[in-house]
Amino acid sequence: MTNILSATPDGGFDLGHGVMQPDVAILRDGRVAADSFWSEAQHEAERDAIYRRCWLYMVRTEDVAAPGEYVVRDVEICGVSVLIVRGRDDVLRAFHNVCRHRGMPVADGACGKAEAFRCPYHSWTFRLDGSLKAIPNQRRFPGLDAKELGLVPIAIEVFAGFVFINLDPQPGLSLQAFLGGIAPLLEAATLAPFTHRDSLSYDVAANWKAGLDPQYEGYHVGTVHALTIREISVTPANPFSEFRKMAFAGPHAAGWSQGNPNWRPRADRIVQSFAVETMGALAGRVAGEGYPGAETPASLAIFPNFMIHPGAGGWFTQQHWPLTAQRHRWMAHYYYHAPVTASERLAIAQATIFGRDSGMEDFMVMARQQKGLASGATDSFYYGEAEMLPRHRAAVIRSILNGAQANMRSAA
Repeated sequence: MTNILSATPDGGFDLGHGVMQPDVAILRDGRVAADSFWSEAQHEAERDAIYRRCWLYMVRTEDVAAPGEYVVRDVEICGVSVLIVRGRDDVLRAFHNVCRHRGMPVADGACGKAEAFRCPYHSWTFRLDGSLKAIPNQRRFPGLDAKELGLVPIAIEVFAGFVFINLDPQPGLSLQAFLGGIAPLLEAATLAPFTHRDSLSYDVAANWKAGLDPQYEGYHVGTVHALTIREISVTPANPFSEFRKMAFAGPHAAGWSQGNPNWRPRADRIVQSFAVETMGALAGRVAGEGYPGAETPASLAIFPNFMIHPGAGGWFTQQHWPLTAQRHRWMAHYYYHAPVTASERLAIAQATIFGRDSGMEDFMVMARQQKGLASGATDSFYYGEAEMLPRHRAAVIRSILNGAQANMRSAA
């Protein structure tokens, strides 16, 4: 199918198992079942139909730039530990981080550099290409063929420096086909020049979709973000911080903001004023290399859980990883040009703290919302027309789960 960028959210999409349409009822009135944010059955269905089938963003190529460099990432909803390593042949590969002897993880820690991977249980050793190199006391395993006992591979592909994996043993779509019409917007997010990165992580007492919702709309900004971004986003002409444009490509979406171009920190916010001025000077020093432009989406959403935004002095990426039906982990990265002076380092630290504080305002609301939805007081909630990005995502998920259930019934 042709996965084009469209101004309407009703286009077909394909995750590799047939073309589907977003749920018509949700697109029409925005009504979503409340239990979609707390149901154990839906949580398990999302695991099997989405997280075990979709391309999932993991890391940047810069994170595994040299032979032997590796990262370990957990997809906890699937109970999977993913080992991504660059081989001696400069090829990037992904494996299940599981020894074929007794199931022990062969790589510990979030990242590192290795000549090979040695299981800490019985010292079975694996090469960087995943093949089994050595079995101690191998004569006591007379029936085993070492050539068949390498690390189990995981599908991996790279687009514009973004590394994705797919837990489906035989993905139905290439990464390029999965991205479809959203690919040019992802490619325009030029992160490589931003060599300084701050990272944050936080466990949120709310469903993963509740975590994504505030990133998909500006309706909440005037209420929730009074202490952080309200003055930046809300204007008399746009009191509800609505996107000026929205676009959709298969399950993905983007929204362009119309914030306050005249915003400056208040005079009494001395540290923030210093940081904004210093960030401007840093941008001048690097001649604006790689910075988001006027036509950069404020929110670029790659299904199911990856988002990219223009940041304070660079870029900001985030993911919301489901842990349980009512809890998820927020992982964020803030990309900046490398600071040279102490003033630039302080300004970058302040920018990251500002992003953290804005996120915390969302997290507190999410946790309270989660309790309300899980209480059973209402059987549904609503996304308005200005919340079309989360409405579209809900319609996509509903169609995916309905399709998975239909396939199960037809196979029975």
